[in-house]
Amino acid sequence: MNEIILTGTVGSSFWEEDCFTAKSVREQIAGMTGALTVRINSGGGLATEGQAIYTALKNYEGEVTVIVEGIAASAASLIAMAGDKIVMPLGAIMMVHDPANWWTQGRGTEDDHLQMARSLSVLANAYAGVYAARSGKSVEEAREIMRAETYFDGAGAVDAGFATETDESTDAAAAALFDYRLYPKAPENLRQIGDSLARQANGSMIAAMMAAPSKPQGKGNTMPKGNNGRATAQVDGDEEMQADEEMTLEGEDETELSEDGEFSAETEEDPTAEEDAPDGEDDETAPNAHATAIMNFAASRKIGADVAMGWIRRGLTVKQATEEYRMKHANGTTMARPGAPRTGILRDERSTRRTAITAALHAQISGREPSTTAAHPYMEMSLVEMAAASVGHRGRIRSAGDKINVFMEASHSTSDFPAIFQNALNKVLLERYSEFTPTYRAIAKKRNFRDFRPMPLVRSGDFPMLLPVGETGEIKWGSFGESGEAAVIVPYARGLTISRQMMINDDLGAINDMLSSYGETIAHFEERTFYAGALSAVMSDGNALFHATHGNLASSGGAIDKDTVSAGRAAMRVQESVDGLKLNLSPSILLVGPESETEAEMFVAQITPNATDAVNPFSGKLKPIVTTEIEDGAWYLLSSRAPCWVYGFLEGQEAPRVRTEEPFGTQGFSMTVEHDFGFGAADHRGGWKNPG
Repeated sequence: MNEIILTGTVGSSFWEEDCFTAKSVREQIAGMTGALTVRINSGGGLATEGQAIYTALKNYEGEVTVIVEGIAASAASLIAMAGDKIVMPLGAIMMVHDPANWWTQGRGTEDDHLQMARSLSVLANAYAGVYAARSGKSVEEAREIMRAETYFDGAGAVDAGFATETDESTDAAAAALFDYRLYPKAPENLRQIGDSLARQANGSMIAAMMAAPSKPQGKGNTMPKGNNGRATAQVDGDEEMQADEEMTLEGEDETELSEDGEFSAETEEDPTAEEDAPDGEDDETAPNAHATAIMNFAASRKIGADVAMGWIRRGLTVKQATEEYRMKHANGTTMARPGAPRTGILRDERSTRRTAITAALHAQISGREPSTTAAHPYMEMSLVEMAAASVGHRGRIRSAGDKINVFMEASHSTSDFPAIFQNALNKVLLERYSEFTPTYRAIAKKRNFRDFRPMPLVRSGDFPMLLPVGETGEIKWGSFGESGEAAVIVPYARGLTISRQMMINDDLGAINDMLSSYGETIAHFEERTFYAGALSAVMSDGNALFHATHGNLASSGGAIDKDTVSAGRAAMRVQESVDGLKLNLSPSILLVGPESETEAEMFVAQITPNATDAVNPFSGKLKPIVTTEIEDGAWYLLSSRAPCWVYGFLEGQEAPRVRTEEPFGTQGFSMTVEHDFGFGAADHRGGWKNPG
């Protein structure tokens, strides 16, 4: 049986407790097949990491059973929603609340806080959508439960729709280590865990807390003191830590775009560098304050906690530590301790900028908030300003001629802009395409193609029948029925142009409208292409899919009523496998065109009969599906057990994609929309046609 255990904090270790990440979960379930049991005991953690883990489990192909062994709080409760079954043992707790962030990125200005509020709103609504889908509540009802920070026992979680069952035969484990004091309404027994955890904190834990990417909401003093009141900040197992430990620096400077389109970098002065000791204290009498200030300074500059702890162990003041840091990094190099390899980790600014501009362009086109905070600096830029930023263009952009020159420069093969533009358009097209669900997907089975060669199909029920084993132990061998059917995939494409006028006018709304209509157009293309070939398909025996020799075609047309549907069902029941086994298929879908839509809906409607002969035995058993591709009165009975057709896409290319073809010129950006789509008739036995 497949099983994974998720214990501790979601995303990263905070107090050196257990933790798990989306990466570790994906690695554990990679290659697994069949049912999966997920045991959770977590007080929560990073909201975005919880969302990623939920998605990984939700996309797992087998049945997922989630067992809340102790607690599933905050992000962990969202992960639990991925289960097909969610089990709460006796004493288990689930907590649902709004995502939070303990500080803002940037300087903490009004705009910084407003941007953070918008980001949290998007994240909270995404969480609410998951809770609502699981519980059957509305998104707003889920938000109210989240805002109230609600705790559930097993029965409460089942009643609320957040769990499927309780298990009173099993006692819950102790709640995972976590500082539950972060949650305002945490029960007292959980708060005691947080208090206990704080008392056990050592120096490395404090360093991890102070340098964490999300500043925790502390309560009380979490820095242990020795007998003399000094901070005891020793890192376990390292008695020889020095201040010249190797330091890795990222993101020290803030890069801004000046009014003339040039990039400039300014280093923000650290206010702690010029602070004097408080009145009445000198550098030697306030070690605890110095330690706190040093750790804050290290966190602001993303300096390794080991280096900061070295400064504290040496007794440096914050002024001395700041000066040492600046002296060593005045020339922009990374200093290493003597004898250590002189290596550094440098951020790929080009890749970071490309990702950020792509997210900003996608957000502007689609009219949404960007998917990453790194995109915010580019959200106020026009299309031409993004093009200029992608190539480091210098100089003002005043006239239409300047804009054309920028686009020409950005369209060069060595520029990032074509890839940025193409990636943003692909994201928008995918979103628009995903908004439409063609009806053919409800009646056919999906099987993707590995390549463009015809894909052989094996019919349902063609596994050879079991035979008795004789006294000699001889086993008789069988073979699969070779029906000779195959599905074929075909590449499709169409050229489009985003005009020069659209780009110079920065008309992102027109680009969005064009891609919106094209996403719908491609979905309609699939629908039309499928039905045009599927309903008139010819099988490998040379006969049409629906043919008298196949026993799946009514001898004469008729309306949708009890007698005609009964005849179709009887014909499907007696269809045979290659070994002559009756497959006992029954219809579950009633496929009709617009001409027969009302007739079909009336036939399957639930009614309360007042006489035996008024009973409709098919009421509630058939699902009507209507397609405009059936233009006559014909109607079809179909079985979901033995689909008549398969459809699919090229593996790894399951959606239409945009590819830029030519650089910006007199006509704008030329591009192609490409799509690989295929289908085939697999089995005549799962369907029956009445000409109507």
